[in-house]
Amino acid sequence: MIEKNQAKIKRVLFYTSIPRSFRTTLIGYLYEISQVYPTILLSEKLDSETEKALLNKEFFPKLENIIPVQQFTGRKKNLFSKNIYFYKLAKKVVKEYKPDIVIAINDVYPFEMYLMRFSQKIKSLNIALQPSNVASSEVTEKWVDLINAYLRFSNSLPLWLRLFIVKCRKYFGHFLYYWFLPITVGEKPFFGKSSYILRKGNSGMRDADYQIVFSKRDYDIYLKDGVPAEKLYILSHPLARKTKEFFKKVYFNKFKKYKGDTKVISLMLPEDTVLGFKKENYSLISKKEREKEWIETVKSISQFLPEWKIYIKPHSDTKNFNQIKEKLESLSKNIEVVNSQEPADKYIEMADAIIGLPLSSSTTLFTASLQCPEKPILSLDFHQEILGDYYKDFEGIEYIDSEKNFINILKLIRDNKYKKKQGELKKEELREKEFLNTVELLEYLFQKNVQKNKSL
Repeated sequence: MIEKNQAKIKRVLFYTSIPRSFRTTLIGYLYEISQVYPTILLSEKLDSETEKALLNKEFFPKLENIIPVQQFTGRKKNLFSKNIYFYKLAKKVVKEYKPDIVIAINDVYPFEMYLMRFSQKIKSLNIALQPSNVASSEVTEKWVDLINAYLRFSNSLPLWLRLFIVKCRKYFGHFLYYWFLPITVGEKPFFGKSSYILRKGNSGMRDADYQIVFSKRDYDIYLKDGVPAEKLYILSHPLARKTKEFFKKVYFNKFKKYKGDTKVISLMLPEDTVLGFKKENYSLISKKEREKEWIETVKSISQFLPEWKIYIKPHSDTKNFNQIKEKLESLSKNIEVVNSQEPADKYIEMADAIIGLPLSSSTTLFTASLQCPEKPILSLDFHQEILGDYYKDFEGIEYIDSEKNFINILKLIRDNKYKKKQGELKKEELREKEFLNTVELLEYLFQKNVQKNKSL
């Protein structure tokens, strides 16, 4: 057993990473941490609500400084100037603030790798926090390779050749990011078995001392992907704990006033460039077929729920927004395609039911199941495609694999007879590796790290 109070945490360095992941998840951890420890936030450009909340000392009393980072937001730079920027910024903040703990969502992206490398040199504790739901890297790799084979190369080339070229491009990209770029700034290559470009392994296999996951389910996925068991610990999503009250105060409560008395159904639309592939034989579900499927599904919803307001929230990376808006809104006066840059949590909170349109594998339904566990949440997969069954047997989400079943459920929702399936909560968690809150977790891992450094 590790003795408490051997050493005290003096400062935490916390990186927001992707803005939507920070808003839906990571800000909950930061909220807990900044109640107790002096914290420096390395921040991408965030939405106005989140930026306002971060300046509120009632919520973040020990947040000392916010330093801008432009890995995912901000002005575009070429690959080499971005690499120099990541290297210099990571080196500067570690040298200036000398953190006891560095927290990011992974140890595989360029800025995070530099950050953890420099912090490791001063014996800081490096922690990677799971930012969203995950799928096995093996399944994701297959899907991404097929997407690239169809989107980046002419269909006149045989599929096997396109996949071969995709594989070659991946290995070149891996060499460029993990070997060549660090050498150009005088650093050693980033050795390691994981790679976000190759879709191999997972976060927690490089310089992160520990990888924190939401549940036993995620623990098993990371373990299967190659993360050592001794690095894995469990801390449930902030929306599944007392920190949910923070999210209500900052985000959710204000959205209720937009709803009114009308019944609302919110549809989550994936990125419009997303193709699909049938699991049985990898045959293509084209963009045209996908769009037709969306239109027919929305028509069915409008037909069986004629008095309901239908909000359609496109993915934030949607490129032909105006075209999609025109097509879908023309189906009914009750349909509104909302701005793709608006937060999904607004339409989750306003809704009486939430539906993920194919390909339904995004994080939105997962956070919806935590934000509003009492509401009907449906995941559609009419073509039984790769990643389409991500939410099959997922607690709080109903997976629907046929249009007939979907129509039956729409009727139940219309008649107010729909009842959520109450699965049995499986208490198979690794109790010695589970923690109740972020502070408890950090105290335990920090003291463990102190003892490890003393023994070296």
